[in-house]
Amino acid sequence: MGINRWFLRRPPISIHAPEDQILSPAQAKVQTLAPIGPDGWIEEKKILGRQRRFRLVDILKDENLAATFLGGDFLKLYLAPWDLHFLLFPAPGRVTSYAYHTGWAFPLLFMSSGDVLNERLSAVIETDWEFPLVMVMIGSWMVNGIHHSFKPGQRNPAGGDFGHFKVGSSVVLVAPPGRINWTCREGDKLDLGTSLGNVRG
Repeated sequence: MGINRWFLRRPPISIHAPEDQILSPAQAKVQTLAPIGPDGWIEEKKILGRQRRFRLVDILKDENLAATFLGGDFLKLYLAPWDLHFLLFPAPGRVTSYAYHTGWAFPLLFMSSGDVLNERLSAVIETDWEFPLVMVMIGSWMVNGIHHSFKPGQRNPAGGDFGHFKVGSSVVLVAPPGRINWTCREGDKLDLGTSLGNVRG
C-alpha cells in the first residue's frame, strides 16, 4: 500500500450520533481543552518546557468571527501519522462559510507558532441547536493537502463526511460560551464519533 493510500484509507465505520452529543470529528488525541479568554487569548499547557499562547483571531483571521467566541471553549485534537486522516461533522448542521489560509508546515508539537502560521481551513457550522461551531483543519509537518467534502448551505448529519488531509495534523473546535458540557479530557485518545460532550439546554 502506497503512503497516500495509507493516509487516506477508510475502513467501514458505523457512527451512532445521539441527538444531544458533540462527536469527535477525528481519530485523535485530545491535546488541549481550554477556555478562550475575554480578550481572545488561548493558553495551552507547556510542551517540552515551552509555553504555548496565541489569539483566536490569529487562527481564524476574522475579527468579527473571533469576537463571537470570546469566553467560549477551544478544543484541539492531534492526529498522529498512524491515525485515520478523514474527518466527520461533529454536529448536525450547515457550513455557512469557510476560508482557506495558505501557510507553512511546521510540526505543531514543537513549534509554538505553528497553529497560526501553518496551512489551514476553517469552517463555520451553524448547528441544528442554533449555535455555531468553528472547525479548523491545521496542516503540520509533511502535510501537502487539505481537502473538504462539504457544500456550503447543505445540511449534514453528525458523522457526515467533512474532509481529509495527510500525515500528522490537528483539528480545532471552537464553541461559544456555555453551550457544551465537555466530557472529554486532555490526554484522552478518541475514535471517530466518540462523544466529546453534550449540548446544554
